[in-house]
Amino acid sequence: SALSPDFGVTLASFDGAQGSTWHWRLTNDPVMGGLSHSSWSIDHTRGVAVFNGSVAIVPSLKAPGFCTVATSDGLGIMARFNDASSYSHLVMRVRSSTPMYKGWKIAFAANTLNPQFKSFKSGFSLTPTRDWQLVAIPFRPSFSNDWSAYTGECATTDPSGLKHNCCTKAHEEVCVTERNLRSITQVGIWAEGHAGDFHIEVERIGAGSPAVV
Repeated sequence: SALSPDFGVTLASFDGAQGSTWHWRLTNDPVMGGLSHSSWSIDHTRGVAVFNGSVAIVPSLKAPGFCTVATSDGLGIMARFNDASSYSHLVMRVRSSTPMYKGWKIAFAANTLNPQFKSFKSGFSLTPTRDWQLVAIPFRPSFSNDWSAYTGECATTDPSGLKHNCCTKAHEEVCVTERNLRSITQVGIWAEGHAGDFHIEVERIGAGSPAVV
């Protein structure tokens, strides 16, 4: 499908296009003793990826775990994504049979050697429809690279007492910068911090400056 005006640049697509086609790798919380599971498949004919699974309570933490899928090219450190620095929002075209699931998150890594846990992450919610929808998330202040590995949230304090910060005027150091948006090395989708089944089809992840959000 043609790019809408809302997409200024594509970061990840599944249509074989040069500059936005990547290898992807799943990680589930059993690496932390959890019980969550998920699958990821790419339908090259339709140009769509499907992320499907269930987030479960991690017994040792007594809290919901996570499932994530992220690009693996260049180990998430050396890949060069298209420049998103001219745009105000991360934009996705997605469809979900579980739009009410509460644990959706999107992340991208830039200027870090720890792309999984020092990525910039933001939660997002979906309109309650099974139709295709456009999701637009402002790079500032929605994303923070200081989030809890327990929940994926930035407005929280870990059980250990470590406090995390969201992007605010008081905590500019965790906010996305133009330099970051020029230097994206990984993109990832998470189902995290909320137990339940999830299903999402992804056609495109990009950046844009939507006129009305």
